[in-house]
Amino acid sequence: MNLKSLNVKWALAFAGAAVVGVVGVVLVLTLMRGGDEQATAQSDGATATPLATLPAGTVEATVPVEGTTTPITPAPTKRPAEHFPMVVPTPPVGFTLPAKRACPEGWGKISDDGVVYSICVPPGWGMPDPDSDSPVANAVLHYGNPEIYSPEAFPWLERDETAVGKKLSNPDAAFVRVVLFPATWRTDTPAPTVSNTCEAKQGTSIAGLPAAACEYRYDREVGRRVSNPQGSWCGRQIFVSLPSAKPPEWFSTDKSYSAVLGIVVAGRCEVVEHYRSTLSEMLSTLQVVP
Repeated sequence: MNLKSLNVKWALAFAGAAVVGVVGVVLVLTLMRGGDEQATAQSDGATATPLATLPAGTVEATVPVEGTTTPITPAPTKRPAEHFPMVVPTPPVGFTLPAKRACPEGWGKISDDGVVYSICVPPGWGMPDPDSDSPVANAVLHYGNPEIYSPEAFPWLERDETAVGKKLSNPDAAFVRVVLFPATWRTDTPAPTVSNTCEAKQGTSIAGLPAAACEYRYDREVGRRVSNPQGSWCGRQIFVSLPSAKPPEWFSTDKSYSAVLGIVVAGRCEVVEHYRSTLSEMLSTLQVVP
């Protein structure tokens, strides 16, 4: 027997077996890796579906891991924001503006020389002062949107100099907020809308002025309000005509226009009820001619 020839044959056989073994290992690892990647892709697709691909108004649900017995229940669908148009109250035939009145003794006065209205502010109430903790109860604005708060909202500013911006010291305080916002638009265009309030109806009056009003309830969530007829927060939406309003400097006067003063009174229902008489007296001081 030729030992040299035998050694060559054994070497070739061993090399062939080694190659087959390596190919087999690589094939197994490839299949295992492919299976892992496929499983990972399926898992990512189930738990990281972009919200943009979900139907409007839905909340993404997490798919339970295979083999678990308790599926995860999706969160309840949130109600979309409701939008209602501003209403321009129609004065009755022969209507004239009430005579000018002074504010009650000890009350402040906030007025606007652009849209021409004023309202009196009860003691302890006021707008936030950007430079102090105290409420501002006397001011003349120019197309402003004043927010008037009840005394519980003050002191308003945090004194921490490292804080970004200035904010309410106690956002959970039981206070009432009264927001006034004038609006002007051309009469040949649709009236602007207000979200998350209610559909104001004509037939009431505020301080002797024709008005449209409605009431609503809601729940507060982070950054928004959610309409809820049984909610623990109450609001009232009011619209009053502004017959003497001057159009803003940027507003074209080649067309006729409508102007209203929107008023929102909002707070926890029990707090709004507590201040019912004060709010009624406050609204009765509204004048469209300062």
